[in-house]
Amino acid sequence: MMTIKKQRRFHCSLVVIAAVGTLVTACGPPGARELQQGEQDIQAGRFTNAIVVLKDAISILGNAPHSAQAKAWNLLGIAFQDSGQLDAASDAYKQALKLDRNNAAIDYNLGCLRSQQGNFPGAMDYLTTYVTLRPKDVQGCLRLGMARFHYAFQRTGQEKIKLLEAARRDLESAEKLSSTAEALNALGILDLQRRSPGADSIRAAAAKFTQALRRDPHYAPALLNMAIVSQQYLNNPSQALKLYRLYLAITPPPPRADEVARLAHDLDLSLRITITPQAAPVPTPAPAPTSAPRPAPPSPKVTAAPSNPVPAMPRPAPAASPPAQVVKPAPAPTPAPAAALAPPPRKPAPPAAVQPPAETSPTDSAITSPPEPVVTETPPPPKKPIAQRLNPLHWFSGKSKTSGETSAAGEAEPPPVPPGARFEYSPPVTPIPGDRAQARRLEAEAARARRAGDLTQSIRAYEDATAADSTYYNASFGLGLAAIEARDYATALEALQRALALQEDSSEARYAFAWTLARRGYTEDAMHELVKLLAQHPDDVRGHLLLGNLHAGKSGQQKLAREQYTRALELDPTNSQASNVRAWLQRNP
Repeated sequence: MMTIKKQRRFHCSLVVIAAVGTLVTACGPPGARELQQGEQDIQAGRFTNAIVVLKDAISILGNAPHSAQAKAWNLLGIAFQDSGQLDAASDAYKQALKLDRNNAAIDYNLGCLRSQQGNFPGAMDYLTTYVTLRPKDVQGCLRLGMARFHYAFQRTGQEKIKLLEAARRDLESAEKLSSTAEALNALGILDLQRRSPGADSIRAAAAKFTQALRRDPHYAPALLNMAIVSQQYLNNPSQALKLYRLYLAITPPPPRADEVARLAHDLDLSLRITITPQAAPVPTPAPAPTSAPRPAPPSPKVTAAPSNPVPAMPRPAPAASPPAQVVKPAPAPTPAPAAALAPPPRKPAPPAAVQPPAETSPTDSAITSPPEPVVTETPPPPKKPIAQRLNPLHWFSGKSKTSGETSAAGEAEPPPVPPGARFEYSPPVTPIPGDRAQARRLEAEAARARRAGDLTQSIRAYEDATAADSTYYNASFGLGLAAIEARDYATALEALQRALALQEDSSEARYAFAWTLARRGYTEDAMHELVKLLAQHPDDVRGHLLLGNLHAGKSGQQKLAREQYTRALELDPTNSQASNVRAWLQRNP
């Protein structure tokens, strides 16, 4: 059965093919019957047959006008592309373009192919030509905007900003030409790509995702993005769970269904079982320590990293997925799927190893709902998730760890560095793309081992994943979290620093990096990282709490601690530790 993204891509192809077929039959040259048969084979998904028939047509049309030959080569390119033979498709399209430079459909198809190969500058060139020739075609504006969007995340600084602005203009033009769920979903992602999306940006993105779902209630990328925004930004886990389940109910299974099913299961479990956090005192200038608040655990982030979901490219545009991408209530910190536009196009070779359009979706069977947790009348105490371990409350609780305390991996808590020590940052290195498909397989294996409690195997698999593709953010971030859980803080710091080099605006990686620095005793460096975090994400409650705790632990910085605690309460007044925070503030006016 054809996937949704394949159906969408096929629809774009048929527009081009139908136009070509009409012109060919109107001319009626020798080979017209073969061209029609090739077109019918493509429409029926018989790409191998289409390739044979169209090659015969090209031979028969050897003496026909160049425009007729170009149409045959264009159809052959479509058959090659849909069968996953991307290099052959490129050669066929380029031959068609040599024969007829005025056939805009060929530029469109080449632009889509370059996007699928991950060559976004090339895609932008061909699609710009197409839009110039056919400025009123919504698909041209959509695909050009998607190509600019993807390429922006391969660039930095002002160039990235300009590309995102240009992508927004293209998508807004597409929306004016014809209202589509895809354009609105992509514009919603752009709203969330601001350095520090405020309340207005979040509301605007949510409104666009909602409107996209009104236009197409089964549009998978918008379902996933709205679920993530509901969980992370809108503090509505019930709505998020409902949307996750609607996403998983799509048949055939949409991209990243396994990851979304795990996320939905964890969210469902967190809604069913309430764990009462223990209050922990925070120190004051007086001898008796007092308490600080427990921050919300790390959550999946809506982001459009180069490796994550991005929009599918039109005529044979592959499907892909941030943003999908961000959420406070997520109980487990395993990297969540990035937010999706339409699935992003991928190369058959590094750096963007992505499945070609002819392949099946990531899962073997449809998932109608996430697994249901089994809850007994007296459930055993749940294992403390890594999110709770990244909790600044533990440091100022007045309870010191005993020397015999060990991690889940059996490793003893390493002693902190000497007071005043500074962390040695690794020199910047340009990462070299590798085998992304292999890295993803290893990362999934590492995540399974971590959930099973085998941290040694999990760390080994994560390290293999980063070795397979050093540009894969999820592998580096996952390695950092697994190493934290194993109390291997040296490995965690190295991995998280690498993750930040790949996604400098990741609040999850920045927070985990700052937490680990502080845990090891690099207080000044931890505070510096938290200042950077809050400059990018001023509404990050955990960042304010952790920075407040670090200030509270240093002599003469009670005023600075008070500012951070006050801001945390403003952002999250119903935090489970809010009463303890308020008590500390009363004792430290």
